[in-house]
Amino acid sequence: MSKVKDYMIRTMNSITPKDSIKKAIEIMYRSEQSVLPVVDEHNRFIGTIYSNNILKNIIPESFGFLDSSRLFYEVNEAVENLKEVKAEPIEIYMSENRDAVEEDSDMKKVADIMLNNKESLLFVINEAGYLRGFIERSNLLHFLLDEADNSDLTADSK
Repeated sequence: MSKVKDYMIRTMNSITPKDSIKKAIEIMYRSEQSVLPVVDEHNRFIGTIYSNNILKNIIPESFGFLDSSRLFYEVNEAVENLKEVKAEPIEIYMSENRDAVEEDSDMKKVADIMLNNKESLLFVINEAGYLRGFIERSNLLHFLLDEADNSDLTADSK
C-alpha cells in the first residue's frame, strides 16, 4: 500500500491566524503559492488561507471576470480596499478545518478526495494534527504512474 508520506512535499511555508494579510500576500508571492496552511503556535494545522479569500474581500462588486471598461476603476478600488485591510489578521479570512490527510493514509484516499472534491492541493498532518507537508495533483500523478509501471511489471512477469 502506497502512503501519502511517500509522495508528499515536506518543505513549505505556513502562517498563523494572528499574522497579517500583508504577510500572507508576501509569503504567497515569494513561495509562488496561492494557498497557505494556517497553524497554531505548536504547528498544529487549523485552517487554510486562499488568495481568493483575500481577493473576494478587496475586489468591489463581483469576484471573477472583470469588464475591461471597468478594469482600471476596479483595480484602483481594490488597491484602496487592500490598504484598509492589509494589517488585519488572517483569522478573519481563513477557512477553518479544511480537509487534510494523514501522512499514513493510503494514496488511493488522496486520489478519491482530489478527484471527487476537485482539490488541487491537500495539506498533510500526522495523527496528532501537526502539519507535515502537502500533496498536490502532480504528486498524485506520480503515484498513478508508479501504479501503472508496477502493473506493467506484473503483467510482463505472467
